Parts: sequence; structure tokens; C-alpha cells
Amino acid sequence: MKHSTKRVSQFYFSLPRLVAKVCGGNARRAETNAMEAWAGGLIFYLISYVFFATRFIPPGFAHWQTVLLLIALAFFVWLFWLLLLYINSIIIKLLQPCGLFRTLPSRRAQSILLGISTTAMAGALLMRGPWIRGIGLFWLLAVAVNLASAFVLALSNEK
Repeated sequence: MKHSTKRVSQFYFSLPRLVAKVCGGNARRAETNAMEAWAGGLIFYLISYVFFATRFIPPGFAHWQTVLLLIALAFFVWLFWLLLLYINSIIIKLLQPCGLFRTLPSRRAQSILLGISTTAMAGALLMRGPWIRGIGLFWLLAVAVNLASAFVLALSNEK
């Protein structure tokens, strides 16, 4: 007799965990969902890329110059994130002796600091053109819905 194994979905972000709970699934936190990691990372990168593109690439250049600058910007945004991760790790190590982030794993503290940085960039995008404003608004709405989902899960005693 074969036993059917039902794969249990587990998510890192609160909104998918809340949806899983509402649909009768398991709402426990998991940190092994590769699709969430890739999607989250790409959205973080997109927000920062658009932020820096609107800040440093002037609109008056020829199209070929703009394309070259956008390609170079992709590399510099990658370097920015590497530097920010390093700086965040130093901030976390400095704050732990002060009592902040003491019981929180470093990867979660890093997520909090990266989320704050990306949210600040998305907020700045709200002052730009309509499609750029839409990107910033998308991020801010996603963060708000995710925080609301975390609040609902906390009230329901889900970890």
C-alpha cells in the first residue's frame, strides 16, 4: 500500500503563509523557499536599480549613451548591495551588545535592514514619473500587506 505524501508549502514572507493558513495549509515559517528568495531578491534589486537610474542618469543623453550607462549601472547597483550587506552586518554586530537584535538571527536582522533601505528607496520613487511611481507604490503596498499579514499571524499564535 502506497502512502500518498502531500507536500506541505512553507513560506518566509507573511502574506503567503497567511494565504496557506486560510486555505488549510501549514503557516509555519520556512527559510528554504527558493522561489520566494529569488523573487524577493529581484524585486529588491529592481527597486534599487530604478532608484539609482532616476538619480544618476540624466534624461538628455543620446539613446546609445543611456543604454551604456544603464548597463554599467547594473554592475554598480550589485556593488552597492554587496557594500550595504557588509555595512549592515557591522551595524548588527554593533547593536547586539546594546540589546537590539540580540535574540534575532543575523539573517533576519539583515532582512529588516535591507527592507528599510529598499522601502526608503521606494518612497523616493513616489516623487517621479507615473510608471516609476507605480514601482515604488507596488513595493510600499507589498510591505504594508506583508506587515498586516504578520500581525494577523501573530494574533493567531503562528510562528
